[in-house]
Amino acid sequence: MGFYDSLKSRLERFLLRGVMVHLLVVATMIGGISVIAGLLVRIGVHDAGSVGDSIWWAFLRLTDPGYLGDDVGVVRRVISTVVTVLGYVLFMGSLVAIMTQWLNQTIRHLEGGYTHIARKNHILILGWTARSPIVLRDLLLSEARVHRFLERIGLRRLHVVLMADEVNAALMRELRGRVGECWDSDQVTLRSGTPLRGDHLLRVDFLRASAVILPAGEHSGGGLDHADTHTIKALLSMSSHPSVQRPEQLPLVIAELLDSRRSAVARGAYRGPIEVLSSDLVVAQMIAQNIRHRALSYVYTELLTHREGNEIYARELPQLTGERFGALRDRLPLAIAMGVVRRGATGFVAHLNPAQDFVLESGDCVVVMAGDYEDAGRVHAESRAPISSEVIAVPRTVRHDRRVLIMGWSFKVPSLLNELVESAEGVVVDIVSSYPAKRREKAIERVVKDLRAVKVRHIQADFSVPHELADVAPELYDNVVILGSDRLGSGEEADARTIVGYLVLQGLLEGRTQRPDVMVELLDPGNVNLLGQRPGDILVSPVIISHMLAQVALRRELHAVFDDLFASGGSELAFRPGSAYGHEDGVSVTFASLMEDAARHGEIALGYLLDGAGDRPRLHLNPDREVLFKLGADDRIVVLSSEP
Repeated sequence: MGFYDSLKSRLERFLLRGVMVHLLVVATMIGGISVIAGLLVRIGVHDAGSVGDSIWWAFLRLTDPGYLGDDVGVVRRVISTVVTVLGYVLFMGSLVAIMTQWLNQTIRHLEGGYTHIARKNHILILGWTARSPIVLRDLLLSEARVHRFLERIGLRRLHVVLMADEVNAALMRELRGRVGECWDSDQVTLRSGTPLRGDHLLRVDFLRASAVILPAGEHSGGGLDHADTHTIKALLSMSSHPSVQRPEQLPLVIAELLDSRRSAVARGAYRGPIEVLSSDLVVAQMIAQNIRHRALSYVYTELLTHREGNEIYARELPQLTGERFGALRDRLPLAIAMGVVRRGATGFVAHLNPAQDFVLESGDCVVVMAGDYEDAGRVHAESRAPISSEVIAVPRTVRHDRRVLIMGWSFKVPSLLNELVESAEGVVVDIVSSYPAKRREKAIERVVKDLRAVKVRHIQADFSVPHELADVAPELYDNVVILGSDRLGSGEEADARTIVGYLVLQGLLEGRTQRPDVMVELLDPGNVNLLGQRPGDILVSPVIISHMLAQVALRRELHAVFDDLFASGGSELAFRPGSAYGHEDGVSVTFASLMEDAARHGEIALGYLLDGAGDRPRLHLNPDREVLFKLGADDRIVVLSSEP
């Protein structure tokens, strides 16, 4: 048995070497049978001819059964029959099986995305997460932005390469379904691999990419820490790759982190140009501002999602060099200038809502809000006299008794508390969740800068159970925020729990005259329609973050704009009643006059929000400037303001 087992093991290792070895074994067996059968015929049949003729005779019977009827004599027929049967097994069966197996392996290898690509100036998305299809869709839809992007890098058409752990037919179907009508197989290449391995990075030609996007996975199996350490390891893998001779070879990377405290580590891990987007901080800032300004999520949704009204653009407009910022109000008839991005010593610096006499310099990018890219760049030849640089201060009201109820727990809560502290409002926050209170307290202690500035109370309860939420008395709060959980397996599961909690809350508030402002965070854009026209603000955070990642990849300067727009203490989106600019309720005004009034008060008017009287409010950004409309007591002007 020992010899047999040893021989069997050696044969097994030999056969595992691949298809060519299989073919060699079959060819050897065919040759051996042909020689043996030919020699038997040569010995048993007197007129068999030479040895070579006999072997050739046997080979023909082995490979083609059609010769069987030509044989005469018992010996020749017996040998021919045996050889023909063996031919069915070896030549036809084994050979066809080997070739079929090889063909299947080759097709699976090609479908699995294991071959190297030969691309240049493509956009590379490293990793399959919930963000990846949204980022891909945003890139494919950004036609005008992409056109300018391609002009800068010298290409005619955008090409996106996406790396996933394993590419298969199911992944392809899911990607096509989520990208929708803008899917184009000629513009998208999928490859299997991980950014932690150098050979896999070469598979996607990362060094010749124009931009690399590293989206984070909120629901990764290893938790939030695993997601960020995976991103940092990927940065190290690219930066220390053996093929990188100089840092200048490295492409621009747009990396998303779930914990803003690791931003400096991520920047230090990559030697090339990098933009780090901290999603916990961005979403926390948006929620904090929405707590202060109800319905602000409508503005975020329009400005930071694709093909839904207006967007933010950064345009190089050299014809405006030397102009004062106040003159841009008339020079840009179809867009609203929000500020300027200027290259500084350490990178791009955004000057949003600058003074009226701020002068544009050569190389500046004008930040505008417009309906499309072309409208953002249309410039009139003349402008009226600028408004006086003397600013009339708008009275600001700061609350010191705001009560906020947070339903649910996620990694964003500590950053949200920091933002509420920065808002200089006295806030009392109650957090109701089934997640253990002691773990919540430890997470908050690690992140919140000043625990004395915000009062936090932890309530251990399941908000999806009506009587447990009723004990919290949500009707007594000014604001209720329902957060999407990062502890569940997917965004769909998290949203299911969020929606149930929202329905329970609305059931408890039904019929009450005094209701808190409700904000809901969803993690799957497909669930927005489930809430229909129900009251409350909705923020689909993955869509907004994905849009930012895609737009910064196409226009790096926009990251500085987003940082300034959402950071506490800088420029911010806000609402103003008409009375703040001296307008009486119900009086007809034009948006052009509102823009001038806002400029006198050191602000930029972006549009207006009409109260829905029970329905969802109607947002009008960048409206026709000469059309008269009425501002009611509950209607508000959308402005870009600067915090003192």
